Amino acid sequence: MKFIASRGTLVAALALFIGACSQGGSIQSPGSTFVGDLPGGTGGGGTGGTGSGATCPLGTTIGTAIGTTTVCNLTGEVLTNLTLPRITGVAYRLVGRVDVGRDLGAAGNAATGVAATLTIEPGVTIFGDEASDLLIINRGSRINAVGTPSQPIVFTGREDIAGTANADTSNRLWGGLILLGRAPIRGCSTAVAQGTLECQNAVEGITAATGRQALYGGSTPADTSGTMRYIQIRYPGEFLSSAAAGDDLNGLTLGGVGSATDISFLQVHNSGDDGIEVFGGTVNMKNMVITGALDDSLDFDEGWTGAVQFLVIKQTPNAGGPDRLFEGSNRTVASLAGTLNTNPTIANFTAVGVRTNSAGANIQGIVLNNTGGTPGASGRFLNGVVTGSNTCAVASAANSVRFDSMLFDCPGTLDSVAAAALSSGSNNVSNVTTTLSASLLPGPNELARTALNPPGVNSFFEAANYVGAFPATATATSNWASGWTIQLLPAAACPSGTVEQGTIAGQRNCVISGVIGSGTIPANLRLTAGNIYQISGRVDVGFDRGASLNSGTAASLTIDPGVRLYGSTSADVLIVNRGSQIFINGTPQAPVIMTSRNDVAGTQTDKARASREWAGLIVLGAAPIRGCSTAVAQGSVDCQNAVEGITAATGRQALYGGATSADNSGRIAYLQIRYPGAFLTSAAAGDDLNGLTLGGVGSATEVNNIQIHNSGDDGIEIFGGTVNLRNWVVTGALDDSLDFDEGWVGKAQFGIVLQALTATGGPDRMIEGSNRTVASLTGTLNTNPIIANFTFVGVPQNDASAGLTGIILNNTGGTPGGSARLLNGVVTGSTTCLNFETANTSPAPQLDSILSSCSGGYGAVATARLNAGSNNSTGTAATLTSRFINGSAESGRAVVNPTTVDPFFSTTNYIGAVRDAADLWWSSWTCSLAAGSSC
Repeated sequence: MKFIASRGTLVAALALFIGACSQGGSIQSPGSTFVGDLPGGTGGGGTGGTGSGATCPLGTTIGTAIGTTTVCNLTGEVLTNLTLPRITGVAYRLVGRVDVGRDLGAAGNAATGVAATLTIEPGVTIFGDEASDLLIINRGSRINAVGTPSQPIVFTGREDIAGTANADTSNRLWGGLILLGRAPIRGCSTAVAQGTLECQNAVEGITAATGRQALYGGSTPADTSGTMRYIQIRYPGEFLSSAAAGDDLNGLTLGGVGSATDISFLQVHNSGDDGIEVFGGTVNMKNMVITGALDDSLDFDEGWTGAVQFLVIKQTPNAGGPDRLFEGSNRTVASLAGTLNTNPTIANFTAVGVRTNSAGANIQGIVLNNTGGTPGASGRFLNGVVTGSNTCAVASAANSVRFDSMLFDCPGTLDSVAAAALSSGSNNVSNVTTTLSASLLPGPNELARTALNPPGVNSFFEAANYVGAFPATATATSNWASGWTIQLLPAAACPSGTVEQGTIAGQRNCVISGVIGSGTIPANLRLTAGNIYQISGRVDVGFDRGASLNSGTAASLTIDPGVRLYGSTSADVLIVNRGSQIFINGTPQAPVIMTSRNDVAGTQTDKARASREWAGLIVLGAAPIRGCSTAVAQGSVDCQNAVEGITAATGRQALYGGATSADNSGRIAYLQIRYPGAFLTSAAAGDDLNGLTLGGVGSATEVNNIQIHNSGDDGIEIFGGTVNLRNWVVTGALDDSLDFDEGWVGKAQFGIVLQALTATGGPDRMIEGSNRTVASLTGTLNTNPIIANFTFVGVPQNDASAGLTGIILNNTGGTPGGSARLLNGVVTGSTTCLNFETANTSPAPQLDSILSSCSGGYGAVATARLNAGSNNSTGTAATLTSRFINGSAESGRAVVNPTTVDPFFSTTNYIGAVRDAADLWWSSWTCSLAAGSSC
C-alpha cells in the first residue's frame, strides 16, 4: 500500500514515563531526561487493553492496544514520504516485513523502483512481536531517525512495551533493522567484478518466506541511506524459521551503505545474533554502543572500508552466546577475483568481553579470518582497549592488520599474526592489566597510554588524545553515552547537596532547595545527567557578595548536558547572586532544559498555550547599571538595585549592580527555559518574573544558544550591565520578547523572536527599550545596546485585539529614553514595526539594513531614524520561509558588516538571523521552531 506522510493528531498530554527497562538487573545507564512513551510499565501485560485514547496518524492503522498504550500498525511498503510523530501513549508496531521504498537498483534508476523517506520523531517507540517483524530501508530510499539524548528513538519488542522484558536476559523478541545502499561491495552474487555497478548481493536473513530478496551493492561510495542518531535497538535478532543456518537477522544490518549516511549515537542491546553486521560499503559510524549480543558484537565482511570512532562493546554471558567482540571476513561469494578487500579503521574503542560463552568455550576478542575469501579480512585498530576475552586477537596468516596504541588484557596468548602486528605497531601493550572504572571508563593504566592522533589516520575521525572510548574527564553520569543508553553504566545517584524524593517521569527526583554553598550543600554543586532536578522554592547560588564582590559567600552551580530541571509554582525560582556563577553546559544534541512540573509529568492540557507554570532563572552581577535604588552616581560601585519579582515574601531582596564591567557570572550554553513567568501573588503590578532575567551582568559572562518558550511575562529582561548574547530565541512570550532597561550597553547577535496568541494576556512588544533612573543622580549611562542579525515575527494584535508595536524605545521612567543601534534586521507581522520616543537622543537610535514590513504607519521619530540610516526599507514585503528563514526579499538587502561596528560580532553578509535553509544554528537544540515541532 502507499502511505501518505502526516503528523496526524498530536495528543498534548504527556504520559509519565515508567522505568526504561522492567525486571532488569542492577546496572543501568543513567535514565534519559525526557517524558514520553518509552517501553516498560505502560501496559500491565496481556494482549488487550483500552489504550491511551490517542489517534493513529495517517499512514498507520489502529492495532490491538497493550494495556494503556495505543498501538498504531505499520505494514507493507512505504512508497511515499511518511513521518511517525511522537504521540503520547502511542507505540508503532512493525507488522511483518515493512519496506521503505522499493529497490531502485545499483544505478538508482530501476523502472520498478520507488524512493521514499521514513522520518521518525524524537521519543518515538517502534516495536515488533515476531521474527518476521522487521524494517528494511531499500536502495535509493532513506531513514531520517534523529532522536536526542533526552528523547532517543527506541526500536524494541512487544514484551518491552508490556513491561515483561528482562533488560539483562531478554533477546530475540523481533526481527531487526536493515539499511541497504548502493556503495561498492566485494561479495557479488554472480561472477562480476568486485565494486562495480553489476556487483550486488541479497542481504542475509531475508528469505523467500518474507516475500522477496532485499539487494545491496553498487558503485556509489558516497551513497546515503539517511540519518540515524540517538537510537536504541533493543532485543532484536529473532531467528526466521525459514532461514538457513547462519542466515540470521541482526540488530542493525548495513548492506552496501555509503559514506554519506550519518550513523551516530546508536545502541544495539541484546541482539539474538550479531549486534551490528556490515556487508561491504563505505559507511562510517561514531559514538556506538553494542551490549549483550549473542553472536559477534561487530561483524564486518565483503569489502567494508569504512571507519568507526568512539565504540563501546560490552558482552554478557547469556544463554546461547556470546561469540567474538569483532569478527572480520572477506567473502567473495561468486565475484571475480579483485582487490576490494575488507579493511575498516576502528579508533577509540573499549571492548569488554567475557572469557567463555554459555557452553564453556573460550572466546576470542578480535578475529580477522579468511573464511569465504582470501586474502582474509584486514583492519586498522588504534587507541583501543580489549579485555575480558580469553584471547584478545587472532588473525589469519594472509591478513594485513595494524595495531597502534592498543591495550590488550586477556589471559590467552595471541596467535603469531596478531602478535607480530602488535609488535610492529606503535605504543601497544599486552601485559598491562586494565584499570577501567565502572567497567568502561579509563583508569590509571589506560590514561598512561600514549594515543595516536586519529585525524592523522582518517579525516572522518575527531581528535582524541586518549585510548578507549571515553576521555579522562568522563564519569559514570557524564559522558557521551549517558542519558540515552540502557544497561551500560551505573545509574546516577542524586548529587551531594540534593535530596532524593521518589521518581518523576521514570527518573530519580533530586530536590534542590535553599542556598548553594551553605549548610550541607557544597559550594560547587554539579547536577549530573541521569536524574531530574526539582527547584523547590527560592534556590540561591551563593549569598550576595555585594557590589565590590568582597562579602557574602561565593558558590557555583554546574549543570551537565541533557539535564532537566523543573519548578511547580511561582515560588520556584533559581537565582545566581552577585559574585557566584552558573555553568550551563548544554550541547546542540543535549540542551539543558528548565521547565515546569506539568511539562515533566505530562499534565498540561494544552502545551501550545501553557505558560506561567513556574518562576524562572535570574542571574545577577556587579556590572554598572543606571537604575540605582538610592541617590548615588549611575554606574558607580554604590549604584545597585533589587531585581524585580523577588519580594520580601521570598525571604530577602536580590541585588545587582556595581562597577565591574567585565564581571563574570559564568556561562550559559544551549539552554531551553519553558513555561516560566508565573506571577508572585505578593508582587506589585509590573513586578513580575521573566523567563531569563539578567541584572547587572558583566561582559565576561557567556550567554549563547538560549531559548525562552511561552514565558508568562518577558522572555528575556536585561537590567543594565554589559552582558552579550549570541544565538538567542524567544517564542510565545506573553509580554515583551526582549525587554532592556537601566543602562544596558551589551551586544546581541542572531536573534529569533516568534510571537503567538498562546494565552490570555498577551503578547506585547518584541523589543521594549527603556532607560529608568529609579532614584539615581543624573548621569550619562544610558541604555544603548547593539543588536545585529535578528528576525522578529510578530502578530498584529494581542488577545484583546489591541494593535501591537514590534520595537519600541520609550522614555518611561527616565529621560533620555532607551536607545539602541539596530542592524541587519527583519521586523514583520506587527501592526506597527517601530516606535521611538522624541527624547531618545543620547545617542539617538541608529538603524542600518533593516527590512520592516508591517501594515501600520511609522511615527515621526522612527521615520526620521530610518531615513538617517543606510539601506533601510519600509516598502518591501517580507518573504520569509518556514516562518523565519530569509527569502528573496531578505537575501536581496544590502548588509552592514557587523565586525566593523564591534569586534564581538561575527561577520555576516546577510540580514536577519537565518541566512537560508542551510543555516541551521537553531535547529538541533530548540523546540517548536522547526515546522510541525513542539516543545
